[in-house]
Amino acid sequence: MERSPRDCCALCGNKGFSPRLEITRYGEDFSIVRCIRCGHIFVADPPSDTANHIDINKIDWAFRPRHHQIRRLILSRLKPGSRVIEIGCGRGEVGYLLKNDPLTYQGYEPARGLSDFGIREGVPIIQELYQGDDEADAIVIDNVLEHVAEPRQMVELAARSLKPGGMIIVITPNVYDVRGIFPQFRKRHLWVPPDHINYFSARDIDFIFAAAKLPRPQRFRFFPLGLEDYRFFPRALAETIGLSIFGHNVYAIG
Repeated sequence: MERSPRDCCALCGNKGFSPRLEITRYGEDFSIVRCIRCGHIFVADPPSDTANHIDINKIDWAFRPRHHQIRRLILSRLKPGSRVIEIGCGRGEVGYLLKNDPLTYQGYEPARGLSDFGIREGVPIIQELYQGDDEADAIVIDNVLEHVAEPRQMVELAARSLKPGGMIIVITPNVYDVRGIFPQFRKRHLWVPPDHINYFSARDIDFIFAAAKLPRPQRFRFFPLGLEDYRFFPRALAETIGLSIFGHNVYAIG
């Protein structure tokens, strides 16, 4: 596995790290460190290519409740005819759900297999990294920042691409997820390099939004939930009092 060692923190640019954890997965050793300035936790020696180029014949749709929440949030804020861009759209679940709505959707996904599948199913996906050469009324970055070498730059690029009054939606895992008290959860869902190479706290998310000159992120709370989402009410209640006890589900109006 070819590596691309990081010589500075991807959030604040500081070059000082302290060791946090050593992980062995898939026969490879990874060093997880903490920035001594801002406290961000990340993999110091991630792979050069973090895209998951899975075989198209081994995948299917992987709809999650959050995809429906994203759709409802978009429909509640955007007018008919608005444009939605999703950066790192994977298979394109959000785009598929929006296909009959009065909006224009464009996904960007460089990972082959995932994007091949979505295109085959009729989702408009450009198989490239998003370069900021498009504008949108809403930009979605759903479970992507934990995978990329430059998460702050990705959000800054997205913010520059928003039309006035546009909305950005960001979802990431939480390094302090309450389920992390269970060793099996930490092993399967938290410390999982090379799949996840960044581990975000709520403070990190606030920092990234501020660096992108976006308003302070708002948590989803109960807003995009329906009665059928009762399983997520504890998370929404915690978000209402300012806590992200599971993942970070946030948005901001630019």
